[in-house]
Amino acid sequence: MSVVTLFVDSQNASSERRFQKSLTINELKTRLEPIVGIPSTSQRLMLLQQNNTAVCEIQPSADGTRMLGYYPVEDYMVLQVSSDNPGAPQQLNFNDTTQVEKFVMADEEYDKLGNTVRAFKRRHNMGRFADGKSAMSIDEEDEFRNEAEKITVGLRCEVALGVAGELKRRGVVRFVGKTRFRPGFWVGVEYDEPVGKNDGSVDGVAYFECRPEHGSFVRPDKVAVGDFPEEDLFDSDLEEM
Repeated sequence: MSVVTLFVDSQNASSERRFQKSLTINELKTRLEPIVGIPSTSQRLMLLQQNNTAVCEIQPSADGTRMLGYYPVEDYMVLQVSSDNPGAPQQLNFNDTTQVEKFVMADEEYDKLGNTVRAFKRRHNMGRFADGKSAMSIDEEDEFRNEAEKITVGLRCEVALGVAGELKRRGVVRFVGKTRFRPGFWVGVEYDEPVGKNDGSVDGVAYFECRPEHGSFVRPDKVAVGDFPEEDLFDSDLEEM
């Protein structure tokens, strides 16, 4: 196969990654740099079996043309990355949280946002908003109506998932409207990759048709429509795990 799945292991990180065997060793090191935090010029690569038995050291050729496929690399082997210059400062250290810049938002600004836990509790009279004094008068059946009106079936889109929208997935809008499974407006998306939860049907009701595991329903405020072409997974340095 032209693509191999390896467990990348280093002092800073450990993850499963896919690489093309046609990558030169220098290109491989460049791709590993943002993953392990070790400069490409300081990386030492060792290929191991899953039981940590050493197979060989991976080194570039003098002319820089040697590829990953030159070595006896197989799926699910371990690619151990270490620094051949331990005294040099590393670009990243994923285990040192003091190197991570913290994002701080003023409470007044947070209170203005409509897609937070606080806003959700306020809308549904939960927690300290249970007395109804601060509750918003929002009809659940019309929730996200304004956002849904800006989305049209058939358009390319990008869906932002995760706490801060850090997980991006692309696809095509296949449905916009109300559903039987939850009140309010929803957007049905057919993802480019099999990262969905259904085929456009939920609880036996078909809202649209797509391939299995390519469909999903998300709230309209998570969807951005526009020029979002299908991505080439093998053209990305950081692949999804």
